[in-house]
Amino acid sequence: MWKHCLALLLVFAVENVAACELVMGYRMNAKPPFINTAPDNSGLYVDLYQEAVRRIDCRLTVLRQPKGRILHLLKHGDIDFYPGLSFSEERAQYVTFIPNGLKDGYIGLTRRSEPEILSLNDVAKRNLVMVMAFGGYDLNAEDYGIHVRRPYDFTLEQIVDLIIEGKADFHAYNLLAVQHFLSNNPDKAAKLRVHEYCCSEPEQMYMAFSKQSAYAEMIDNADYQRHLPLSAGNTPDSVSTSSIAWKLRRALSSMQKDGSFQVIYGKYFGSAPMGTD
Repeated sequence: MWKHCLALLLVFAVENVAACELVMGYRMNAKPPFINTAPDNSGLYVDLYQEAVRRIDCRLTVLRQPKGRILHLLKHGDIDFYPGLSFSEERAQYVTFIPNGLKDGYIGLTRRSEPEILSLNDVAKRNLVMVMAFGGYDLNAEDYGIHVRRPYDFTLEQIVDLIIEGKADFHAYNLLAVQHFLSNNPDKAAKLRVHEYCCSEPEQMYMAFSKQSAYAEMIDNADYQRHLPLSAGNTPDSVSTSSIAWKLRRALSSMQKDGSFQVIYGKYFGSAPMGTD
């Protein structure tokens, strides 16, 4: 009799684990090194969230569709989360933002011989020529009096080649994209200097968890500061500490503390996150 009861308990436990399925949605195209072109989901995002989901006894499923469709599904709770999404007040109406451990910002690239650049004022004072792909964000360089070259539709590698060849002097770009490029191009990295403090402080990145997800359990946020602007960390509601979403948040935080996040990060970027000692 006790064996039969034990078997039933085991079946119930397995079904409970299997029932906890978190669906991550993402657009169809690739964003190296975070995810490959559909249907190949491999990349940092899957490694990161698969481990976090495993720690809370759930399983991860990935759904790839055009971004507009994915955000629609997210809004209605038909998928549970989007792996990396910037904050906006409009999005905060239908998702709650959870730190995913990643940080991004703008850093600078020059030839290795260039002294350290601590601000765009240094770029202006040294009369360095900034290069940005046509249509790319130039950090309002012209307000500093910086001359900007804007080649049409240049990749990061092509821009790096211009700098190495002396046809431009300075480029500012996303920290994570630069670090990934340098880790995969060590010969070119040896000819470049990275300026971590020239342009912006790295900012926390967030996953966006649907408020309509069965795993969210939204409650009033007791720490909400009405007199402060809305932000990822200051919203009128938050997830309950009994929810799966909260457990996932704790799992991501624990990965920072035990070093497993750094191992995954190093796999794709070749080193620890910039700005950490």
